[in-house]
Amino acid sequence: MTEVPVIDIGASLWGPDGARRTAAREIGRACESIGFFMISGHGVPQHLVDEADGLSREFFDLPLDEKLRIEVGSGDRRGYRRMGETAVAASLGADTPYDLREQFVTGPMPRPGDPYYEQPGARPFFVPNVWPERPLALRHVWPAYYHACTRLATHVMRLFALALDLPEWFFDDKIDRQITQMVSVNYPAQPNAPLPGQLRSGAHTDFGSLTLLATDGTPGGLQVMMPDGAWQDIRPVKGAFIVNLGDLMAQWTNDRWRSTLHRVVNPPADVAAGSRRHSLVFFHQPNFDALIECLPSCRKPGEPAKYPPVTSGDHLADKLSKIRTKPAAPEPAFA
Repeated sequence: MTEVPVIDIGASLWGPDGARRTAAREIGRACESIGFFMISGHGVPQHLVDEADGLSREFFDLPLDEKLRIEVGSGDRRGYRRMGETAVAASLGADTPYDLREQFVTGPMPRPGDPYYEQPGARPFFVPNVWPERPLALRHVWPAYYHACTRLATHVMRLFALALDLPEWFFDDKIDRQITQMVSVNYPAQPNAPLPGQLRSGAHTDFGSLTLLATDGTPGGLQVMMPDGAWQDIRPVKGAFIVNLGDLMAQWTNDRWRSTLHRVVNPPADVAAGSRRHSLVFFHQPNFDALIECLPSCRKPGEPAKYPPVTSGDHLADKLSKIRTKPAAPEPAFA
């Protein structure tokens, strides 16, 4: 493939078994060649996407001191993360300036009375969400959007299973208590030039099983490294989610499927002062104790596994610890 395909999965949601297998084949081809695709017909109401997006933008428009009331603390995983604290390229060992973005981070909540969530290894992944005082509707709309994305990701994982010649429900018990983070990302306009080597989001791969991305088409956007090594812009399609694979899906498939390098670049200088960009990102992550090891359908007899087994939680904690950095300058370049 030379372009990121748009795949209509509507019939796979409501149609017969053959429709699911057709969608699975199309997705499988994209996962093997690029690791990125877009899905339409996914069933998530557009008004819900628009509400979550609009309320998130309202939050980021608040004065900094108000946003800092819910700032992510040391070791916490939920709340507001100001610009100047993370450099995602560090997850792959790159030494770059901090990313030009601010974030609002939420995650799943435990089911009351379920001892699974009381295990020592589980607690760090199920800390309470924190909500700003304004906009008040965010705390109601955001969980609805999170649950809609969870249902969609579960369906896509079932299509993944079919594409990999596995039973359709193969991944269900590995994602039924998932530790997905949902992140609202604001990329402010850039009235001043970035530091050398500084991007809105440095080159990286995602960490989990898959990512669902809703974003706008403002200049200074997502680029994907294609199989020939060239960076290609991804132009969002209204009403479609951008989907990409994460590291754990590549490890599950022994690199048969690609966890693809991508980045968010700076806008051209002539439009940078008016180029605010915003994204809603659903980083689907299997259960904290799900063991990720080479799938039987992805290894020929005698072929070694490329990766040692790892739990989803250990992998995520290691990656997150690497991207948390201190600012490369006394103050962020853009407020």
